[in-house]
Amino acid sequence: MCKKGSGELKRVVLGSIKFLIIVSIVVAGIVVYSLKIEPKHLITKEYELKFSSGGENSIRVVQFSDVHLGPNYSLEQLERLVDRINKLKPDLIAFTGDLIDVASEFEGRSEISGILDKLSSRYGKYAIWGNHDYGGGGVRFYEKIMIESGFKLLTNQNSKIELESGKVLTIIGVDDAMLGNPDVQKAYSGVDDQGAKLLLLHQPDLVDEIGYDNFDLALAGHSHGGQVIVPTLGPVVTPPLAKKYRKGMYQLGIHTHLYVNSGIGTTRIPIRFWSPPEISVFDIAI
Repeated sequence: MCKKGSGELKRVVLGSIKFLIIVSIVVAGIVVYSLKIEPKHLITKEYELKFSSGGENSIRVVQFSDVHLGPNYSLEQLERLVDRINKLKPDLIAFTGDLIDVASEFEGRSEISGILDKLSSRYGKYAIWGNHDYGGGGVRFYEKIMIESGFKLLTNQNSKIELESGKVLTIIGVDDAMLGNPDVQKAYSGVDDQGAKLLLLHQPDLVDEIGYDNFDLALAGHSHGGQVIVPTLGPVVTPPLAKKYRKGMYQLGIHTHLYVNSGIGTTRIPIRFWSPPEISVFDIAI
């Protein structure tokens, strides 16, 4: 009896050790993947939308967001990002905030404009403020960087583009809702019901306050798509004002959509899991 019990105990112990080894290997694999592979696995997501019944004029809008330049996203990576966006041949480029993770600590600030200036688009480049563009000393540098990069920075402002067909696209930019001063009424000043409306905002949950009738497509960032997603459970953490709308395309009305971009870089922890960095492309019939 003693020998039999001892043998069974030995098998149980060996089985437990094997299980722990397998679990350790799986965990190590997930950690390596989350740290080294997925954060660099940039994907492109493409969508086709129709703003009007006619829709004889198409415009390609390319969005990128939440770069978070810093120790975990370099200027060299930014250069590759610019090349990749240019290869998509955008008609319009939209950046939806958070350029530098902690601007006061990033020594390559003076080189950013020279890189972003290489971005090329038919109807221009537009940007808005994110919370990191204000925080971490960003408020002292962000506006200058974006203007020198050839971007039109919309701070509760709008800008109209006349397409070749004569139709008008109005781009509305709302200020950051955490550290800025969003003023929807000011942002929509002079905007009428003619033409299509593209809304840029950093925090996606703000769309509920703006109202779905005030835009055709809203582009946001901020959430990083959750950055770390546990299968079946969802994101581990999402930031304020990105609780309701976290990732991807949302149809808010018959012809009204919100897209939440998963961003390029990372913040707080330099990992991504089930939420790879992305560039989003919208071919829109207007």
